[in-house]
Formats: sequence, C-alpha cells, structure tokens
Amino acid sequence: MNDPNGPIYRDGRLHVFYQHNPEAPRWDRMHWGHAVSSDLVTWRHLPIAIAPDLPGVDDFGCWSGCVVDEGGIASMFYTGVSLDGDERRASICRATSLDELMITWVKDVGDPCIAKPPEGIAREAFRDPFVYREDDGWAMLVGAGTDDGHGAVLRYRSADLRAWTYAGPLLSSDAVTPTEVADGPCWECPQLVRLGDVDVLIVSVVDRAPGVRPSHVAAFTGRIDHDRFVLDHAEQLGMGPDFYAPATTVTPDGRQLVLGWIPEDPPHESSSRTWAGSMTFPRVVSIGDDGRLSLALAAEVKSVRAEARSFGPRRLAEDEPAWRYGLVSQHFELDVTIDAGDASEVAIELVDGDDESPEVRLAFRPAEGLLSVARRGIISVAGRTSQSTRVLPGVRNGWIDLRLIVDGSVVEVETDGRTMATMRLPTTRGDRLAVTFAAIGGHAQIVKLDAWSLAPPVAEGPSA
Repeated sequence: MNDPNGPIYRDGRLHVFYQHNPEAPRWDRMHWGHAVSSDLVTWRHLPIAIAPDLPGVDDFGCWSGCVVDEGGIASMFYTGVSLDGDERRASICRATSLDELMITWVKDVGDPCIAKPPEGIAREAFRDPFVYREDDGWAMLVGAGTDDGHGAVLRYRSADLRAWTYAGPLLSSDAVTPTEVADGPCWECPQLVRLGDVDVLIVSVVDRAPGVRPSHVAAFTGRIDHDRFVLDHAEQLGMGPDFYAPATTVTPDGRQLVLGWIPEDPPHESSSRTWAGSMTFPRVVSIGDDGRLSLALAAEVKSVRAEARSFGPRRLAEDEPAWRYGLVSQHFELDVTIDAGDASEVAIELVDGDDESPEVRLAFRPAEGLLSVARRGIISVAGRTSQSTRVLPGVRNGWIDLRLIVDGSVVEVETDGRTMATMRLPTTRGDRLAVTFAAIGGHAQIVKLDAWSLAPPVAEGPSA
C-alpha cells in the first residue's frame, strides 16, 4: 500500500481509502483499497473501491485523491494515469457512491473533469486532488511541479463538483523561505487544514535526487486570499525519516486528524514477505500557544495499552553503564521524562535482543534543544536518509518528555506532545528488543518511566 486517500467520517466511523496493489507487495497499477474503523485502532477491510479500466484514462492506475460528501452522495476525486507509449498522462477523475458504506462506486463517463495540467506545469507532475467546500461553492487543490522545476499547488473552483475552472497557482516553492523546507521539483498530496482563522497548507515534497522519491512533509501556515496563499510561516511537519503523504479529516468532535504513509522498499524477489507499506498511528495537528504547529498521537491510541509497569528515578552518568529496560516484545510503549542535567547528550537506543545491534538511536542535546532520530542504516527505505533532526519548540530547561511506541517493525516517537518521528525497521533477527538510556559528557536522570505491553488490535478480513 501507498498513500492514505480520502479519509471521511460517516455515522461516526472513519473510512480510509489508500493506494493499493492487490497483486503483489510492490509499486504497480494502483487500485483504491478501503478500510473502516469506529475507534481509530481496529479496522475492518472492505472490498476494493475502484480499479483501473482497460482501456481508459486510468489504465495505468487510480492514484491519490480525496472523498467529499454532498448531501449523502460521496464523490471521489482521484488521479487517473494512462500510458501514451512510455509517457504517463495524468488527469483528475471522479466517481460517486450512493450507498452508506461506499462499497459501490460509479466512474463518471466521458472525459475526466480535468483532462490535463495548465500551461507551465509538467505533464508528469500533476496529481492528487484535494476538494473542500467554500462559501460560494467548491475548491480543488492539485499537487504539481512547474516546467522549470518548482513544486506548486494549483487551485480550481467549481459550483457543482463537475465543471472546474482553473484559478491559478496557490503557492509554489520559489516563494517559500527557508528554502530547504519546500524545495523540490514537485509537491504531492496537498491538504488544507483550517485551525480557527489560520489556514495550514500541507504538502509532500519530492526529493531532487534522480527518480521520484519521497523526501519529507512541509506545512505552511497563513491564509488563502483571492486564490493565493499568504504565507506566514513554513516548517517541516513531523520528523520522519519515514513519514510521507499524510491525509487529513475532521473528527466528529472537531479534531484535525492526520494519517500518514510509512514507505518502504518492496521485499526482494526471493522474500516470502507478503506486504509492503503501512499507515502511521493516527495523530492530531493543532496550533500551540507559540503559534507553531503541534503534532501528537490521537488519544485513541492509548486503547491498545495492556500490562503496565512503572519505574522511579534512575541516574545516568557517562562513567556508568547505560540503564537498560529489560528484554521486551516487539509491541510495547514507553512514556519517559528525562532531566538532561549537565550532560551534553542523552542517548536512547532500541537494541536488538539477540546481537545487541542498535535498531534506533534517539539523541537529545539540551544546549541546542536538538533531537535526532536514526534507524539502522543498512537498509534503504525509498531512497531516503536514515536520520532526521529537529530543534524542539519550548524544551523546558533541559527536560524532555518522550513517548516511544514499537509496533512490530514500526517505531513512532512523540516528543513533548509537539512533534513526532516515524521509522520503518527491518524485521529484527529475534523477537525481543531492549531499550537503553545513557548520558554523554555529564550526568542526567530518568525522572519517571511508564511502560506498557501492547495488545495490537486484529484487523478483520474483507467484508461488505
């Protein structure tokens, strides 16, 4: 599976669609998979929603998009890709569903609703519609790349979800500073989140390295004014290194929910592994008191906690062995508060229980307020670096709160309830892990540590 698409609530249940190849665990002609949940952690798989038509404007795949509800009629907007020789041609397509569970979808007949990109936009960099309601009708954002190599989001308008008029570029990477947050030849999967009177434009930035590779997620705060985005602030959303293509929706109680994709390379041809790619745990995006974005796990994630253990203060010193939280399964959660004291760095390592090789290393440098996360670098995950760093907002005098969740081969880290990092690991050689804590260049203290085993919910099989 690839990107989550079109998360939408119906009758209190969250439906999530996603790019899906039902034939093999590798990239190919994508369909839209479909799952539904009433609690954000237990999922029931529903039949595949849409598949490519042969021949058709989507014969090379039904790629990313969104779902909106208009008076009980669900409209799906997606990227249809067809092949013209070796050239891919992308268009924006639409399908509708009348049934409550959105099992059956009917594609619009005739031409796609937007047949090709506007002038100045690269044909191979035009995709991922996001549709939302405005006072005077509907708006659509489309991810794009310009002919001269800048990522962009385009804006369209419609009165009826059928006929669309191009309103111009909403924002492009050449208008954003700092440059490293936004720079890329294409912006994918645009999402618009509205937090009070602040608009948050979220895009996934394609790496400039050769080949189409995911780099990171960028978020721009400001406001939309007359079809243009007035930018106040730009930042990376989450730390990665394995968080990409998030999709958003509003929960019934008003939270702005975010689900991301954890990319990975497909298994080797000789591998018996039958899956590749997964979704992150659901998280919520909000604005902190300092006006900066916060990203934290949704409260529902706590429902998978099982057996609990608690530990009091533990001293950490450079001249003493690292403190070790025993051998644990590959499904657990730690919630730890650390006082970095006079240490120059506090290191937390997730260690393979068989050969003691580090799988993940978290390093906090209090003088800089800097957190770095790195997974074991012997694997390549979609061509991206294995490390991510960030200066943490509002670190309290060298104190840091970390929430670490290990769910099989997925690691999620929440820091101070403000930012998150996601890592996809290779399957460890054993079935047990340990977590070690060490101070470097001085003394530090684990103030408290709470631990839980997890009782991972079982996803039910396909059902109508």
